[in-house]
Amino acid sequence: MPRKKANHLIESVADMDNLRLAFWKARKGKSYARPVERYRADLEHNLVQLRAQILSGEVLVGNYRFFKIFDPKERQICAPAFSEQVLHHALGTRLE
Repeated sequence: MPRKKANHLIESVADMDNLRLAFWKARKGKSYARPVERYRADLEHNLVQLRAQILSGEVLVGNYRFFKIFDPKERQICAPAFSEQVLHHALGTRLE
C-alpha cells in the first residue's frame, strides 16, 4: 500500500479556518470556563499568534494545570492550557 505524503501539512494545520474550527471544538462543554472566555475575548489575535507559532515551528507548550480527582481512586491530572487544547484539535482535524 503506498504511503500518503504529508504535503503542506503544517500550512494546513495553521490555516485560519482550521484554527477557528479547532477553537470551537476545544471549547465544547466548557464555554463558560474562565480560560475559554479569556481566549475568546481576543480570539482573532490568539489564533493569529498560534498560527505564527505553528508556522515558525516554535509553539509554546508545557503550561499544564495540575489537579487531583478521587473517583474511583485518587489520581493526579495534568491538563494542558486551553491554547494547547486548541492546537491539539487543529492537529487532530488534519490528521483524521
